[in-house]
Amino acid sequence: MAISPQAAPSESSAVPGTIEIAYSLAFWGIPFGETSYDGRFSNGGYSASSHFNTSGIVSIFWQATIDATATGHVTEHAVGPLEYDSFFRRGSLKKERVKVIFDTRAVTTFADPPYDTTKYPVTEAQKREAVDPMSAITLVLAGVKADRANPCGTVAPVFDGRRRYNIEFTYIKDEPVTLGKLYSGSAHLCQVHYRQIAGFKPKILKEGAAFPPIYGDFADIPGQGAPNGHYVVALKVSARLNWGTVSAELTVLHVPPKPS
Repeated sequence: MAISPQAAPSESSAVPGTIEIAYSLAFWGIPFGETSYDGRFSNGGYSASSHFNTSGIVSIFWQATIDATATGHVTEHAVGPLEYDSFFRRGSLKKERVKVIFDTRAVTTFADPPYDTTKYPVTEAQKREAVDPMSAITLVLAGVKADRANPCGTVAPVFDGRRRYNIEFTYIKDEPVTLGKLYSGSAHLCQVHYRQIAGFKPKILKEGAAFPPIYGDFADIPGQGAPNGHYVVALKVSARLNWGTVSAELTVLHVPPKPS
């Protein structure tokens, strides 16, 4: 593996158990946004934050920003979320805050402005078997569902406060990947399937069954303090839709290296 100067550990990311990654998002090869994830793992717990914003010509027509955080417990083979907080803004008028609390009694959603969760309900059992979107990213990165046969993991069950869905992984093969000076080496090519379960309109559920497959290259990145000794990092992810290809490509990778 080769890491560029941009990906060399920064002062903040030199702390054991930290990871900082960022991606450029594109449609038909035209950049339309960036997203980032900062995670910290310590004493059996994790905290994570992310930022998404549109950019380029897309911002002229649709300007959106999303900030989210999550906390919880983590072991080598499990993630247990505690709290998820998301704040969405579109332009200067559209704003939405969603917080999901996971405790031993129930999974509770607080939304501002409030929305109706009874028309297309998600059962308490469906909520409790899932994690929030930020914790789902953490689950994949920490490799808690990964093994030799499934190096990308198997499934990330998600409840975002309104909808319940799965992100499912199927390993295809290993292949060489070069990402500029950021990464050069072997990666796991996996198919990623988005499966809707509950909280959606019946029409959307029917259309979602035909959602096109997503393909991603994932690399094992050794990291000091990582729950399993390494992180499973998506290098490139893309989906070919009827109207074009949507892709995400890694642009920043800060991980404190394991002591030699």
